[in-house]
Amino acid sequence: MTKRQLFWVSLLLFAVHQLLQKGFGIHLPFLHAYLDPFLAMPIILGVFDWERRWRYGADPLRIWEVGVVTLVFSILFEWGFPRWDARFTADWYDVLAYGLGAVFYVWAGVSSKVTGNNREKG
Repeated sequence: MTKRQLFWVSLLLFAVHQLLQKGFGIHLPFLHAYLDPFLAMPIILGVFDWERRWRYGADPLRIWEVGVVTLVFSILFEWGFPRWDARFTADWYDVLAYGLGAVFYVWAGVSSKVTGNNREKG
């Protein structure tokens, strides 16, 4: 799976999950708690990667850049927002979900290079 494919699959899963949850009132507790943070990183990193290549002609995100983006989002959403607004709660398992999503994103980039499916340059 390429990073581009992972981006679109993640976006589709996110939309379906939101439709089931908010549109049809179907609540799947584990998915409700952790699917969105897991899918967030492939979507966010995919947008960052695309924007860098389109706007600046830059190379795809490096592993350390993926780590920094994941760390910033984890700190912002699991430490910052809960400190600033009582409506937010910190869930450190979300940090694990962000991390796993980022690992999956990196894996998709590496696997597309290994298999030669590298049309997206990364």
